[in-house]
Amino acid sequence: MNTQTITQGSNTLMEAKFGRVSMILMLLALLSACGSKVTPRAAALYSGSGPTNLSNISPTGDGQAECSMFDSTSTRLGGKVTTYYYNGVLQEDKVRVRVTSLVEAFDSNSNYYIQAFRWKVVGGSPSLDSTPLQFSFEKGSGSASPISAPLSSISGTTIARIRTEHSLGGSGAVDFFNKTTMVVSGVDYNWQAMKVVVYDGSATPAKVIGQADFLLPVIQANPNRYA
Repeated sequence: MNTQTITQGSNTLMEAKFGRVSMILMLLALLSACGSKVTPRAAALYSGSGPTNLSNISPTGDGQAECSMFDSTSTRLGGKVTTYYYNGVLQEDKVRVRVTSLVEAFDSNSNYYIQAFRWKVVGGSPSLDSTPLQFSFEKGSGSASPISAPLSSISGTTIARIRTEHSLGGSGAVDFFNKTTMVVSGVDYNWQAMKVVVYDGSATPAKVIGQADFLLPVIQANPNRYA
């Protein structure tokens, strides 16, 4: 869990040099996967430079995508991300994450764990916050009742404990993620994207097993305007 463990994950990110074209391609991919979530939300607009506080934008009625997705090209690690509402009000610093596929060894290796990080593009270069984001779990697909304290990492051992404490039944990490919602905090509109990383903590620093990046919703639904 040492902050050094993000180094290997960030190297790949830095070498990728995400820029204007990369962000457009990512946006097109997620919109094709969850286009049904694109809705006109006049209060949720982005500036040309990226995420901006919603209260500072003049509404124009443009469509917004309220979901995103991730899918690692190096290992099994995929899922869906949506905006987070509480009592019908958009929570600008939270997103809901549902992991749908995960490296198989996660269930059998007690040293494996998951962390999440936020990042943004500054002056054409990615800037990664190396402090792991905090998240909690809610039962089902949208209840506001947390079933865990805030966490900065999740392992098979922690999943087993939460499952037992709340009588969730079933087995395996993917089954657990399917029955719960991972609510990630600290992703306000000063940040553009998030990285999910699977680590093997048996080494020092921890070894990166798999990682995936995705844009944080709400996202400008028009790729040209986002660019």
